[in-house]
Amino acid sequence: MSTNNGMPQLDIVFKGLGVSAIKRGERGYAVLILEDETEGTPKTKYSTISDFGSEEQAKFTSENVEFIKDALEGVPLALYVFKFGQEDVLTDLFNKIKGIIPRNSWIAVYSNNSLTRAKNQSDLVSFVKGERKNNKKRYKAFAYKVTTADDMGVVNHTTEKVTFADDRGEMDGSAAIPYLLGYYAGLSMMMSGIAKPLKFKSVVEPEDLDEAISNGEHILFNDEGEVRVARAVNSLVTMGQDVIEDMTHINTVEKMDLIYCDLFKAWNDSYKGKYPNILDNQMLLISAINGYFKSLAIDYILDPNFDNRAEVDIEAQRLANYLKYGEEVVEGWDDAYAMKMTVGTKVFLKANNKIPGIMEDFCFNIFV
Repeated sequence: MSTNNGMPQLDIVFKGLGVSAIKRGERGYAVLILEDETEGTPKTKYSTISDFGSEEQAKFTSENVEFIKDALEGVPLALYVFKFGQEDVLTDLFNKIKGIIPRNSWIAVYSNNSLTRAKNQSDLVSFVKGERKNNKKRYKAFAYKVTTADDMGVVNHTTEKVTFADDRGEMDGSAAIPYLLGYYAGLSMMMSGIAKPLKFKSVVEPEDLDEAISNGEHILFNDEGEVRVARAVNSLVTMGQDVIEDMTHINTVEKMDLIYCDLFKAWNDSYKGKYPNILDNQMLLISAINGYFKSLAIDYILDPNFDNRAEVDIEAQRLANYLKYGEEVVEGWDDAYAMKMTVGTKVFLKANNKIPGIMEDFCFNIFV
Protein backbone atom coordinates (compact mmCIF):
# COMPACT_ATOMS: atom_id res chain seq x y z
CA MET A 1 0.00 0.00 0.00
CA SER A 2 1.41 3.38 -0.96
CA THR A 3 1.36 6.68 0.93
CA ASN A 4 1.03 10.27 -0.24
CA ASN A 5 4.69 10.92 0.54
CA GLY A 6 7.09 12.01 -2.18
CA MET A 7 9.67 14.68 -2.72
CA PRO A 8 9.06 17.74 -0.50
CA GLN A 9 6.87 20.13 -2.46
CA LEU A 10 6.63 23.89 -2.76
CA ASP A 11 3.75 24.54 -5.10
CA ILE A 12 3.89 28.09 -6.37
CA VAL A 13 0.76 28.87 -8.31
CA PHE A 14 0.53 32.06 -10.33
CA LYS A 15 -2.96 33.47 -10.29
CA GLY A 16 -4.25 36.26 -12.47
CA LEU A 17 -3.86 38.74 -9.61
CA GLY A 18 -0.97 37.35 -7.64
CA VAL A 19 2.52 35.86 -7.49
CA SER A 20 5.01 35.03 -4.78
CA ALA A 21 8.72 35.86 -4.51
CA ILE A 22 11.65 36.44 -2.16
CA LYS A 23 15.01 37.37 -3.67
CA ARG A 24 15.88 39.84 -6.41
CA GLY A 25 17.00 38.23 -9.65
CA GLU A 26 19.18 39.38 -12.51
CA ARG A 27 18.88 39.67 -16.27
CA GLY A 28 18.35 36.40 -18.03
CA TYR A 29 20.38 33.53 -19.37
CA ALA A 30 20.36 32.50 -23.03
CA VAL A 31 20.78 28.94 -24.31
CA LEU A 32 21.58 28.52 -28.00
CA ILE A 33 21.51 25.03 -29.52
CA LEU A 34 23.14 24.80 -32.95
CA GLU A 35 23.33 22.06 -35.54
CA ASP A 36 27.08 21.83 -36.07
CA GLU A 37 29.38 18.86 -36.63
CA THR A 38 32.65 20.77 -36.52
CA GLU A 39 35.28 18.93 -34.47
CA GLY A 40 35.94 20.17 -30.96
CA THR A 41 33.86 20.57 -27.81
CA PRO A 42 33.00 24.18 -26.90
CA LYS A 43 33.34 25.27 -23.31
CA THR A 44 29.54 25.69 -23.12
CA LYS A 45 29.27 29.01 -21.27
CA TYR A 46 30.30 32.45 -22.52
CA SER A 47 29.83 35.50 -20.31
CA THR A 48 31.10 38.10 -22.80
CA ILE A 49 32.35 38.27 -26.38
CA SER A 50 35.93 38.11 -25.06
CA ASP A 51 35.22 34.53 -23.94
CA PHE A 52 34.53 33.60 -27.55
CA GLY A 53 37.99 33.97 -29.03
CA SER A 54 39.60 32.28 -32.02
CA GLU A 55 40.16 29.00 -30.19
CA GLU A 56 36.45 28.70 -29.41
CA GLN A 57 35.37 29.94 -32.83
CA ALA A 58 37.34 27.16 -34.49
CA LYS A 59 34.87 24.67 -32.96
CA PHE A 60 31.96 25.99 -35.04
CA THR A 61 31.09 26.63 -38.67
CA SER A 62 31.64 30.20 -39.84
CA GLU A 63 27.86 30.68 -40.05
CA ASN A 64 27.35 29.56 -36.46
CA VAL A 65 30.21 31.77 -35.26
CA GLU A 66 28.21 34.75 -36.52
CA PHE A 67 25.06 33.52 -34.80
CA ILE A 68 26.87 33.14 -31.47
CA LYS A 69 28.18 36.68 -31.84
CA ASP A 70 24.62 37.80 -32.61
CA ALA A 71 23.37 36.23 -29.38
CA LEU A 72 26.15 37.84 -27.33
CA GLU A 73 25.23 41.30 -28.67
CA GLY A 74 22.22 41.31 -26.38
CA VAL A 75 24.54 40.98 -23.36
CA PRO A 76 22.68 38.19 -21.54
CA LEU A 77 23.94 37.30 -18.09
CA ALA A 78 25.56 34.31 -19.79
CA LEU A 79 25.20 32.48 -23.09
CA TYR A 80 25.20 28.67 -23.03
CA VAL A 81 25.98 27.04 -26.39
CA PHE A 82 25.45 23.38 -27.29
CA LYS A 83 26.01 21.52 -30.57
CA PHE A 84 24.12 18.61 -32.09
CA GLY A 85 24.67 16.60 -35.24
CA GLN A 86 22.28 15.41 -37.93
CA GLU A 87 22.18 11.93 -36.43
CA ASP A 88 21.73 13.14 -32.84
CA VAL A 89 18.42 12.97 -31.02
CA LEU A 90 17.58 16.48 -29.88
CA THR A 91 15.47 15.33 -26.94
CA ASP A 92 18.51 13.50 -25.55
CA LEU A 93 20.40 16.79 -25.59
CA PHE A 94 17.51 18.53 -23.80
CA ASN A 95 17.65 15.95 -21.03
CA LYS A 96 21.38 16.57 -20.70
CA ILE A 97 21.34 20.35 -20.63
CA LYS A 98 18.53 20.74 -18.09
CA GLY A 99 21.00 19.60 -15.47
CA ILE A 100 23.40 22.37 -16.55
CA ILE A 101 21.45 25.51 -17.43
CA PRO A 102 19.74 27.80 -14.90
CA ARG A 103 16.08 27.30 -14.03
CA ASN A 104 15.12 30.59 -15.68
CA SER A 105 16.63 30.49 -19.19
CA TRP A 106 15.70 31.49 -22.71
CA ILE A 107 16.27 28.58 -25.13
CA ALA A 108 16.47 28.49 -28.92
CA VAL A 109 17.44 25.90 -31.53
CA TYR A 110 18.87 26.92 -34.89
CA SER A 111 19.49 24.73 -37.90
CA ASN A 112 19.74 25.73 -41.56
CA ASN A 113 18.44 22.29 -42.51
CA SER A 114 14.92 23.01 -43.76
CA LEU A 115 14.03 19.29 -43.64
CA THR A 116 14.47 18.97 -39.88
CA ARG A 117 13.78 22.55 -38.79
CA ALA A 118 10.06 22.08 -38.08
CA LYS A 119 10.65 18.96 -35.98
CA ASN A 120 13.46 20.65 -34.03
CA GLN A 121 11.21 23.58 -33.20
CA SER A 122 8.35 21.30 -32.21
CA ASP A 123 10.68 19.30 -29.94
CA LEU A 124 11.87 22.53 -28.30
CA VAL A 125 8.31 23.65 -27.59
CA SER A 126 7.34 20.26 -26.15
CA PHE A 127 10.42 20.27 -23.92
CA VAL A 128 9.82 23.77 -22.55
CA LYS A 129 6.11 23.21 -21.99
CA GLY A 130 6.78 19.97 -20.15
CA GLU A 131 9.49 21.44 -17.93
CA ARG A 132 7.34 24.45 -17.01
CA LYS A 133 4.34 22.29 -16.18
CA ASN A 134 5.93 19.27 -14.52
CA ASN A 135 9.37 20.22 -13.17
CA LYS A 136 8.93 23.79 -11.91
CA LYS A 137 11.41 25.10 -14.48
CA ARG A 138 10.81 28.51 -15.98
CA TYR A 139 12.42 28.03 -19.37
CA LYS A 140 11.18 30.15 -22.26
CA ALA A 141 11.41 28.92 -25.85
CA PHE A 142 12.19 31.34 -28.65
CA ALA A 143 10.87 29.22 -31.49
CA TYR A 144 10.30 29.68 -35.20
CA LYS A 145 6.97 29.09 -36.93
CA VAL A 146 5.54 26.47 -34.60
CA THR A 147 1.90 25.41 -34.87
CA THR A 148 1.38 23.99 -31.37
CA ALA A 149 2.44 26.89 -29.20
CA ASP A 150 -0.34 28.79 -27.33
CA ASP A 151 1.76 29.05 -24.17
CA MET A 152 3.15 31.95 -22.17
CA GLY A 153 6.50 30.15 -22.06
CA VAL A 154 6.81 30.01 -25.86
CA VAL A 155 7.56 32.93 -28.17
CA ASN A 156 6.59 32.03 -31.73
CA HIS A 157 8.65 34.13 -34.15
CA THR A 158 7.20 34.09 -37.67
CA THR A 159 8.97 36.81 -39.69
CA GLU A 160 9.56 35.34 -43.15
CA LYS A 161 12.80 37.10 -44.18
CA VAL A 162 15.36 39.35 -42.52
CA THR A 163 18.12 41.37 -44.15
CA PHE A 164 21.22 41.76 -42.03
CA ALA A 165 23.12 45.04 -42.14
CA ASP A 166 26.38 43.08 -42.62
CA ASP A 167 27.48 41.04 -45.63
CA ARG A 168 25.08 38.19 -44.84
CA GLY A 169 22.31 40.11 -46.59
CA GLU A 170 18.84 38.58 -46.80
CA MET A 171 18.27 35.31 -44.95
CA ASP A 172 15.39 33.14 -43.83
CA GLY A 173 13.55 34.59 -40.82
CA SER A 174 14.84 31.79 -38.61
CA ALA A 175 18.32 33.35 -38.86
CA ALA A 176 17.08 36.15 -36.60
CA ILE A 177 16.49 33.70 -33.74
CA PRO A 178 20.00 33.73 -32.16
CA TYR A 179 20.11 37.53 -32.12
CA LEU A 180 16.59 37.85 -30.70
CA LEU A 181 17.35 35.17 -28.11
CA GLY A 182 20.22 37.24 -26.72
CA TYR A 183 18.22 40.44 -27.11
CA TYR A 184 15.39 39.28 -24.84
CA ALA A 185 17.67 37.53 -22.35
CA GLY A 186 19.64 40.74 -21.85
CA LEU A 187 16.72 43.18 -22.00
CA SER A 188 16.01 45.20 -18.86
CA MET A 189 12.75 44.38 -17.15
CA MET A 190 12.00 48.07 -17.22
CA MET A 191 11.67 47.89 -21.01
CA SER A 192 9.55 46.13 -23.59
CA GLY A 193 10.99 44.39 -26.62
CA ILE A 194 9.54 47.15 -28.82
CA ALA A 195 11.76 49.80 -27.22
CA LYS A 196 14.95 49.39 -29.25
CA PRO A 197 15.79 49.33 -32.96
CA LEU A 198 17.26 45.99 -34.04
CA LYS A 199 20.37 45.17 -36.06
CA PHE A 200 18.53 44.28 -39.27
CA LYS A 201 18.42 46.48 -42.35
CA SER A 202 14.90 45.39 -43.30
CA VAL A 203 12.40 42.55 -42.92
CA VAL A 204 9.54 41.03 -44.89
CA GLU A 205 6.35 41.86 -43.01
CA PRO A 206 3.15 39.78 -42.89
CA GLU A 207 0.20 41.11 -44.85
CA ASP A 208 -1.71 42.00 -41.70
CA LEU A 209 0.40 42.92 -38.67
CA ASP A 210 -2.56 43.15 -36.29
CA GLU A 211 -3.90 39.74 -37.28
CA ALA A 212 -0.50 38.08 -36.84
CA ILE A 213 -0.04 39.62 -33.38
CA SER A 214 -3.54 38.64 -32.26
CA ASN A 215 -2.72 35.07 -33.32
CA GLY A 216 0.20 35.02 -30.88
CA GLU A 217 2.94 35.60 -33.45
CA HIS A 218 6.12 37.51 -32.68
CA ILE A 219 6.97 39.57 -35.74
CA LEU A 220 9.33 42.34 -36.82
CA PHE A 221 8.39 45.33 -38.93
CA ASN A 222 10.01 48.19 -40.82
CA ASP A 223 9.63 51.45 -38.95
CA GLU A 224 10.84 54.52 -40.84
CA GLY A 225 14.24 53.11 -41.72
CA GLU A 226 14.60 50.97 -38.60
CA VAL A 227 13.53 47.42 -37.79
CA ARG A 228 11.67 46.89 -34.52
CA VAL A 229 9.58 44.28 -32.75
CA ALA A 230 5.96 44.93 -33.69
CA ARG A 231 4.61 43.75 -30.33
CA ALA A 232 6.51 41.88 -27.63
CA VAL A 233 4.06 39.01 -27.21
CA ASN A 234 4.36 35.32 -26.56
CA SER A 235 2.21 32.66 -28.22
CA LEU A 236 -0.52 32.50 -25.56
CA VAL A 237 -3.95 33.04 -27.14
CA THR A 238 -6.29 30.91 -25.03
CA MET A 239 -7.51 32.67 -21.91
CA GLY A 240 -9.20 30.91 -19.01
CA GLN A 241 -9.31 30.60 -15.26
CA ASP A 242 -6.24 32.33 -13.80
CA VAL A 243 -4.91 32.96 -17.33
CA ILE A 244 -5.44 36.57 -18.38
CA GLU A 245 -4.40 38.71 -21.33
CA ASP A 246 -1.62 40.38 -19.33
CA MET A 247 0.19 37.04 -19.54
CA THR A 248 0.49 37.33 -23.33
CA HIS A 249 3.17 40.01 -22.86
CA ILE A 250 6.77 38.81 -22.71
CA ASN A 251 7.71 41.41 -20.10
CA THR A 252 4.95 40.32 -17.70
CA VAL A 253 5.95 36.66 -17.97
CA GLU A 254 9.61 37.60 -17.45
CA LYS A 255 8.68 39.24 -14.15
CA MET A 256 6.50 36.30 -13.13
CA ASP A 257 9.29 33.84 -13.91
CA LEU A 258 11.91 35.94 -12.16
CA ILE A 259 9.82 36.06 -8.99
CA TYR A 260 8.97 32.36 -9.18
CA CYS A 261 12.62 31.34 -9.52
CA ASP A 262 13.79 33.72 -6.81
CA LEU A 263 11.30 32.26 -4.36
CA PHE A 264 12.05 28.70 -5.37
CA LYS A 265 15.80 29.24 -4.87
CA ALA A 266 15.28 30.97 -1.53
CA TRP A 267 13.08 28.14 -0.30
CA ASN A 268 15.59 25.49 -1.39
CA ASP A 269 18.63 27.33 -0.02
CA SER A 270 17.36 28.92 3.15
CA TYR A 271 14.14 27.34 4.42
CA LYS A 272 13.35 23.84 3.16
CA GLY A 273 14.00 21.24 5.81
CA LYS A 274 15.65 23.69 8.23
CA TYR A 275 12.88 24.90 10.53
CA PRO A 276 10.01 23.33 12.51
CA ASN A 277 6.68 23.95 10.78
CA ILE A 278 5.10 26.26 13.34
CA LEU A 279 3.39 29.61 12.87
CA ASP A 280 6.32 31.60 14.28
CA ASN A 281 8.64 30.27 11.57
CA GLN A 282 6.02 30.71 8.87
CA MET A 283 5.69 34.36 9.89
CA LEU A 284 9.46 34.79 9.52
CA LEU A 285 9.19 33.39 6.01
CA ILE A 286 6.25 35.68 5.22
CA SER A 287 8.15 38.67 6.55
CA ALA A 288 11.08 37.87 4.26
CA ILE A 289 8.75 37.50 1.28
CA ASN A 290 7.01 40.80 2.00
CA GLY A 291 10.37 42.51 2.33
CA TYR A 292 11.24 41.20 -1.11
CA PHE A 293 7.96 42.46 -2.48
CA LYS A 294 8.89 45.93 -1.25
CA SER A 295 12.25 45.77 -3.01
CA LEU A 296 10.53 44.70 -6.23
CA ALA A 297 8.11 47.61 -5.89
CA ILE A 298 11.03 50.02 -5.56
CA ASP A 299 12.34 48.66 -8.87
CA TYR A 300 8.82 48.82 -10.42
CA ILE A 301 8.77 45.09 -11.04
CA LEU A 302 5.74 45.18 -8.77
CA ASP A 303 3.40 48.18 -8.66
CA PRO A 304 4.49 50.45 -5.77
CA ASN A 305 0.95 51.83 -5.52
CA PHE A 306 -0.46 48.40 -4.69
CA ASP A 307 -0.35 46.57 -1.36
CA ASN A 308 1.76 43.59 -2.48
CA ARG A 309 1.51 41.18 0.39
CA ALA A 310 1.90 37.49 1.31
CA GLU A 311 0.03 35.81 4.16
CA VAL A 312 -1.00 32.43 5.50
CA ASP A 313 -3.64 30.83 3.30
CA ILE A 314 -6.04 30.15 6.13
CA GLU A 315 -8.70 28.46 4.00
CA ALA A 316 -6.21 26.05 2.44
CA GLN A 317 -4.87 25.23 5.90
CA ARG A 318 -8.39 24.62 7.20
CA LEU A 319 -9.11 22.19 4.36
CA ALA A 320 -5.86 20.34 5.04
CA ASN A 321 -6.91 19.90 8.68
CA TYR A 322 -10.27 18.31 7.82
CA LEU A 323 -8.77 14.84 7.52
CA LYS A 324 -7.34 14.86 11.03
CA TYR A 325 -9.88 16.88 13.02
CA GLY A 326 -13.03 16.78 10.93
CA GLU A 327 -14.78 19.57 9.06
CA GLU A 328 -17.16 20.49 11.89
CA VAL A 329 -14.36 20.94 14.41
CA VAL A 330 -12.08 22.85 12.04
CA GLU A 331 -14.82 25.24 10.97
CA GLY A 332 -15.34 26.08 14.63
CA TRP A 333 -11.82 27.53 14.88
CA ASP A 334 -11.38 31.27 14.56
CA ASP A 335 -8.81 32.53 12.05
CA ALA A 336 -6.12 33.14 14.67
CA TYR A 337 -6.34 29.57 15.90
CA ALA A 338 -6.56 28.13 12.36
CA MET A 339 -3.30 29.93 11.49
CA LYS A 340 -1.57 28.16 14.38
CA MET A 341 -2.75 24.74 13.26
CA THR A 342 0.00 24.00 10.76
CA VAL A 343 -0.18 20.73 8.86
CA GLY A 344 2.72 18.27 8.79
CA THR A 345 5.45 19.44 6.41
CA LYS A 346 3.21 21.72 4.35
CA VAL A 347 3.36 25.52 4.30
CA PHE A 348 0.21 27.17 2.93
CA LEU A 349 0.75 30.75 1.79
CA LYS A 350 -0.93 33.07 -0.69
CA ALA A 351 -0.15 36.48 -2.13
CA ASN A 352 -1.98 39.31 -3.81
CA ASN A 353 0.34 41.26 -6.10
CA LYS A 354 0.17 43.56 -9.09
CA ILE A 355 2.74 43.33 -11.90
CA PRO A 356 2.76 46.53 -13.97
CA GLY A 357 2.99 46.36 -17.73
CA ILE A 358 5.19 48.58 -19.89
CA MET A 359 3.74 51.68 -21.55
CA GLU A 360 3.23 50.73 -25.21
CA ASP A 361 -0.17 52.06 -26.28
CA PHE A 362 -0.77 55.81 -26.52
CA CYS A 363 -4.27 57.26 -26.55
CA PHE A 364 -4.37 61.08 -26.54
CA ASN A 365 -7.52 62.97 -27.43
CA ILE A 366 -7.11 66.65 -28.24
CA PHE A 367 -10.24 68.79 -28.37
CA VAL A 368 -10.25 72.21 -29.99
